[in-house]
Amino acid sequence: MMPVVSLLSKRATVNPPDANSLCLECGLCCNGVIFADGQLQAGDDATRLQSLGLAFVGVKAGIQKFKQPCTAFAGCQCKIYSERPKYCREFECLLLKSVKSGQTDRSAASRIVRSALQRVKKVKRLLQELGDSEEGLALSKRFRRMKRKLEIGPRDEDSAEKFGELTLAVHDLNMLLAEAFYPRPQ
Repeated sequence: MMPVVSLLSKRATVNPPDANSLCLECGLCCNGVIFADGQLQAGDDATRLQSLGLAFVGVKAGIQKFKQPCTAFAGCQCKIYSERPKYCREFECLLLKSVKSGQTDRSAASRIVRSALQRVKKVKRLLQELGDSEEGLALSKRFRRMKRKLEIGPRDEDSAEKFGELTLAVHDLNMLLAEAFYPRPQ
């Protein structure tokens, strides 16, 4: 398989008319993989969003946050798309920006998304095998919770080995996310 860096730098011959359709394959920004939470911004109507089913996790530093995985996320689609928060409207991952700019062709981007989703699936499988099935919690939080649990409590050799495998799988996922999805600081 071609390294992600090579795929990202592969020039697209045609910029697809709807690069955003890539989002319908992915969902990593909504499913608790890229973000542990989202934040409301000026102009967002918290009461309206809550009435539409968006779940809030509280206020931090004066900013109201909503839960990830997002409660409005269903099958790679947003149930409140036309009324989604500004945070969601404005976010574009690095991969989407790369496709829109013509730096990455659509098929290469789809391969990267599939690879990321396979890595997520592996992390979730390992968490499940270690006894964590909390799908309503962001993946990073699930991993940190499992890490604390295994550091504090007794563990057998099998659990220790599984946790080592999980740690490597999380690292592998995070490397791909950092390389292909997280926006670059400007």
